Amino acid sequence: MAIRRGTIYGFVSPAAPGAVGYLLLTNDQWNDADTQDVSGALIYDEAGTGRIAIPATGAFAGPLFATPKATLLNAIGNLTAVQLRPVEDFVRDVLAIPGLTGTPPRAPSAVPGPINYPHWSQIYYAGPPAGIPPQTKRRVVVSRDDYNRVVGGAICVRTTTSPNRGGQGFPVLSDGSKAVCVLSTFLPNATIRFDPRQSRPRPSQFFTQDMAMIAVGLAEALDL
Repeated sequence: MAIRRGTIYGFVSPAAPGAVGYLLLTNDQWNDADTQDVSGALIYDEAGTGRIAIPATGAFAGPLFATPKATLLNAIGNLTAVQLRPVEDFVRDVLAIPGLTGTPPRAPSAVPGPINYPHWSQIYYAGPPAGIPPQTKRRVVVSRDDYNRVVGGAICVRTTTSPNRGGQGFPVLSDGSKAVCVLSTFLPNATIRFDPRQSRPRPSQFFTQDMAMIAVGLAEALDL
């Protein structure tokens, strides 16, 4: 079936307990392409930390979550531009897109106190193992620290050196890798190796210029 940005689909996943639907946010050029996965916001029927109300629906949009297209079930409804706008604004804010796409780019404000959560711009080994043979992939945290501190996880983007990836939504970074912005996804703390005693990729952090390029890629990939 053809899938469309701004549509809420039925959705059930053991990796997303409590979610009752899925709001597709990747742009329709990606959705129409011969690709396996998409990114969107998990939908809930009650308010909660890190969620935003969708006007006139009784539903709440939660974190970004990448999933195979095949997991999207029946279309529940199409959001109007007015209904979609607060979700888009919320996602832009969580991803610090307004500041990072400004001139000059501006990093989100630091959060006082101990950093006992995945930290914005840091690169970790994170997420379930993938590939052949299965490996835990490098991912950079793209959500703001005031969000990461309270939601029990972070929104991350995988980086890759594969020559098969490129184009819109895949900005090339200073270390030569590409950010897979089209598949931004929330990962719980338990799946992110952010404990300082655990091994880290090298480099272990991207600075503002790279994060600005990722922000542009996210805005393109999610039509924000």
